[in-house]
Amino acid sequence: MRALVKSFLLGLVALALLIPIGFVLLTVGLPAMAALAALTVPVVAVLALVGIPVFLVVVLAAVVLAVVFGVLGVMLAIGFAVVKLLLLVVLPIALVGWVLSAVLKARDRKAAAP
Repeated sequence: MRALVKSFLLGLVALALLIPIGFVLLTVGLPAMAALAALTVPVVAVLALVGIPVFLVVVLAAVVLAVVFGVLGVMLAIGFAVVKLLLLVVLPIALVGWVLSAVLKARDRKAAAP
């Protein structure tokens, strides 16, 4: 119970000290914020005139690059599929054909030799 009363009294003292400090900061800070807000109006106007078109150009460039790299990715995927088809289907068939051709030529040479 004693700790609860001590905590309550310390909180009350802290509020008694912080509320006047808050009023001083409010009195000083509000005019400073108003002056800064008045100074930011031209900056915002310039950013609206210059920044938005620049932003739109950057967004358009990003879209164009995304399309280009998307098409490039599709082409690479098709190329990899063709290479895989060549390696797994055409190459074994060609190898079997080459081996059969070599065997048949060797057999014909043996048969032709007296």
